[in-house]
Amino acid sequence: MTPMGIDGKPSLPGIDWSRGLRYAAGNQALYIRFLKRFPEDRNMENLALALSCGDMESAFVCAHTLKGLSMQLGIETLSGPASALCELLRPRNAAVLPQALALCAQLQALHAQVVCAIQQL
Repeated sequence: MTPMGIDGKPSLPGIDWSRGLRYAAGNQALYIRFLKRFPEDRNMENLALALSCGDMESAFVCAHTLKGLSMQLGIETLSGPASALCELLRPRNAAVLPQALALCAQLQALHAQVVCAIQQL
């Protein structure tokens, strides 16, 4: 069970509830539904797979999508690192692959923590 904050909203570390509610036009039930669907999103695993194959174009697309989704949902824990990885991958230059793989590993760990927290809703 997720602990409740003072304002009666679930307390999820690293998630800006106010930002997410704006995305859902203030509809808390809709926002919770969006959050609960987040663990089903496959961009994190597709990003890791693309990087492991050296597919910089697909990696960029997945990082960009993950960045946008996490920003819209107010998942600050992911939006910053996903944005950094996205910018690293933007030129689609294979020379940054070692650095991108390291950032991706960090992002995967954060993603797992966020998914675990969301699954407690």
